[in-house]
Amino acid sequence: MIAPTPPTRAPYYVGNEDHGWPLEDCASGLISTLAGWVREPYEFRGHANGRIWRQRVDKTSARLLFVSDQGDGHIDLSIDPSFWVRAELFVVGELKFRAWIDEPYEEKDLWPDGSDGVTPPNGDPPGRISKRGRWLQLRRAEFGLPPAESIFWDVADIWS
Repeated sequence: MIAPTPPTRAPYYVGNEDHGWPLEDCASGLISTLAGWVREPYEFRGHANGRIWRQRVDKTSARLLFVSDQGDGHIDLSIDPSFWVRAELFVVGELKFRAWIDEPYEEKDLWPDGSDGVTPPNGDPPGRISKRGRWLQLRRAEFGLPPAESIFWDVADIWS
C-alpha cells in the first residue's frame, strides 16, 4: 500500500460552499456524521454481511468496529492536513484499502489514494455513500479490490 496520498484537488464540503465554514470544521462535521450513523450497531448486507458500530469519536477522528462474513476489523477516520477525511479499512489487522471522503452535496464521495478527485461529466465518483448512510458503493478497479462479476463492491442497510 502506498503512503497516504489525498486527491490533488482541495476537498469540497457543502458547508464550506454554502456557508463559508472553515474546511477543518467541515471535515470534523463529516466525521461526526459518519460516526453518528453507526452510534448504535447497524446491520449491513451485500458483498459483505455483518454489523458495524462506533467505538469512539472525537473532533478529528473516529474508529468504527465491524464483524462480517469477510473478516472482522475496523475503519479509522481522521482529518488529513489537506482537510480531506481519510478512511482506512483494516480486516484482521491488515490495511485493505484507503479512501478519501468529501461531501460536495448530500452524498459523500470517496476517492482512492493519489486520484485527481475530478468526477467525469455525467458520471459518478469512484465511491459514494448515500446521504443518510444507508448504502456504500465502490468501483473495484479504482480501489484495488479483487475483480468479480460486478464492477462495484457495495453494502447496504438490511432495511434498505
